[in-house]
Amino acid sequence: MPQVSVRIANRTYELACGEGEESRVQELGAYVDEKVEILRRQLPGLPEIKLMVFAALMLADEVREARTAAQQAAAEGRNATDSAETLAQTLEELVTARVDKLSAKVKGAA
Repeated sequence: MPQVSVRIANRTYELACGEGEESRVQELGAYVDEKVEILRRQLPGLPEIKLMVFAALMLADEVREARTAAQQAAAEGRNATDSAETLAQTLEELVTARVDKLSAKVKGAA
């Protein structure tokens, strides 16, 4: 199992990860470190453990917002599909009615 070095809050952590996941784990570690550094500048003197907890809460909030947005987008997509299907059915009914009307005129004229 591959090992990856991740630096978060000025500490290096050796982590195991799946084959081929090394760069992704490093990328995620850098993102967490970025959040910790933002908090460190905003809350100077805060103990490291609290910085890490706040960073975890910020990331959890981002995940929750992303999930909510994805669920809303999926619901809107379903609604759009339903509307398109209703529109197509209505259009088909109108065209059929128009063709029937024209056909009746043609038969009546003959």
